[in-house]
Amino acid sequence: MDEWGQPGKIKHQVEPQIDTRQIRIFLSVLELGSVTRAANALGITQPAVSQVLRRLRDMTDDPLLVRSGSKLIPTIRAEEMLGPLRTSLKTIDAAFQSDQSFDPARDDLVFRIASADCMEAFFLPRFISEIRKSAPNARIHLRSIVSGYDYAMALEKGELDLVIANWPGPPGNLRTVRLMTDEMVCIVGPDHDLKETERVTLDDYMGLEHVAPSPFSPRVQGPIDGKLAELGLFRNIRVIVPEFNIVPYVLMSTDLVFTSSVSFARHYELFLPIRSIPAPPEFGTMQFYLLWHERAQASPMNRWLRAEMIRIARDLE
Repeated sequence: MDEWGQPGKIKHQVEPQIDTRQIRIFLSVLELGSVTRAANALGITQPAVSQVLRRLRDMTDDPLLVRSGSKLIPTIRAEEMLGPLRTSLKTIDAAFQSDQSFDPARDDLVFRIASADCMEAFFLPRFISEIRKSAPNARIHLRSIVSGYDYAMALEKGELDLVIANWPGPPGNLRTVRLMTDEMVCIVGPDHDLKETERVTLDDYMGLEHVAPSPFSPRVQGPIDGKLAELGLFRNIRVIVPEFNIVPYVLMSTDLVFTSSVSFARHYELFLPIRSIPAPPEFGTMQFYLLWHERAQASPMNRWLRAEMIRIARDLE
């Protein structure tokens, strides 16, 4: 009913549903000025071309092409459609194009990486230096993996590109590759009874008092306590600190022992009078892993970043 109480006119509108095949047919007719030539060029029948034209004419309520002598010429409405339709096809083609190239010199790059904080001293500064050479315009956002931080969900949401981890058993829904392997050592301060010792046995180790970083999750043991648990052992942890880089300064004035990678120890041995001693051989080596989500597996940027990180890690081994 209209405002006068009279039955309103029913308007039949054709929904503008059109696919790329129809757009290509229409553009071909516009460019060639002939249904026959367009059909031959596209390898389809003339009736198929005519059917598309009829549908587009119904949708636009415009003849779109009119005869001028022996050829068809576009109407004003058809000419207005030409540019937007060509742009739409280019946009769609670009979206599906398999372009695996990547230019690290782009100025819109942001690399987001979370890392176990034992890497902050000896690996991440080198990583930043190398990446700034290869991708000078990129921004780099690093963060630690602290207790309660769901790094797997952050990878899934695209909030992170990569994670560096050193705990065993990363989530099975993530892609993983070994980043580097490091020897494990016991680190002591300048006045510790072990400072002249060449190697610590497992029995010696179990009799020592230890300092350890906070675990990032109460459900996941770190590499040291995980290995001890496999042996049915538990060490005597006397101090828990929030992050690795406090530990060398704690060792300077205590009789505590810290177990970590030899690369971490060597970094601080350069400017602090601490000493590292090979850990019990039962501990094996410390493994560092690179983690990413399946959604980023084929990303040219992520693939480049993974390759760069692996190259830098190999140089440090």
